[in-house]
Amino acid sequence: MKNNTKKLTFIALAVAINIAGSKLALLLHLPIFLDSIGTMFAAVVLGPLGGAAAALVGGLINGVLGDVYAIYFSLSGVLMGLIAGALFHGKEECPTRALFWKTLIVTLPASALSACIETFLFGGITSAATTTFIIQVLSQTALRLFGSAFIIQAITDYADKFIALFLVMVCMGNLPYEFTHFADDQKKNRETA
Repeated sequence: MKNNTKKLTFIALAVAINIAGSKLALLLHLPIFLDSIGTMFAAVVLGPLGGAAAALVGGLINGVLGDVYAIYFSLSGVLMGLIAGALFHGKEECPTRALFWKTLIVTLPASALSACIETFLFGGITSAATTTFIIQVLSQTALRLFGSAFIIQAITDYADKFIALFLVMVCMGNLPYEFTHFADDQKKNRETA
């Protein structure tokens, strides 16, 4: 029971990080989102389901707090959390070289999903003013709306997720072992029982 409480508390912390990052990005009109640092943190520490839970809850809360687009794009965050958890959970460290291509694996499927959401639900318009403008301009080219949305999403998602994963890897190397390894506590408890 104690282990579940730790996991839920960690997911709540990840959600708070996602919301703070999202609000900061909107406030500063950044071309990246900063709304997945907590998702990546939960995915690395808790695995795919932890990352997915942080993304879903964070997106829903962000939607309630005024960014209605976040509700729909939380599906993309769930996909990223699942993939990041599968790639990074249980790994002690990730060399920067591997981080470049693993971020690409996390980003591309979710970018395709985001491009679908952006194109078919919102006509290329979202809460990120800079990316919305670029998508609208590029949609007048041969790329059309979906191609423009996918390219811009892939670029911004890659930059955003690389920053998030890099920060998480730095944190993992500097946080106490007990804070980031709940499964080890669970194994110890079973062995002593």
